[in-house]
Amino acid sequence: MSEEPTSPDASTPLRIDPSTALRVNPSTPAAAGPSPVGRPVEVSDATVHIHELRIERSNIVSYLGKIAPEKQEIALVHALEVGITELIARRERFQR
Repeated sequence: MSEEPTSPDASTPLRIDPSTALRVNPSTPAAAGPSPVGRPVEVSDATVHIHELRIERSNIVSYLGKIAPEKQEIALVHALEVGITELIARRERFQR
């Protein structure tokens, strides 16, 4: 019998959404429904808050699906960092 993963505070179980291979905490607004502002991704001065996100790109789902569930969140953040760093570098090369 496998144990269900838990949230960082260990009081709320996490649900794995197989369609995106991302963890969703059912007690957060992301699992409860649309964000209050009606957008799945909110960007503020210091944070990005992802309320609802469904990723159907097979290469992304496959990559994250091979990573242990407890490491998927940090793997996604790392992938975003690498991708954004590459996009910034490409833009700089094309602006010259």
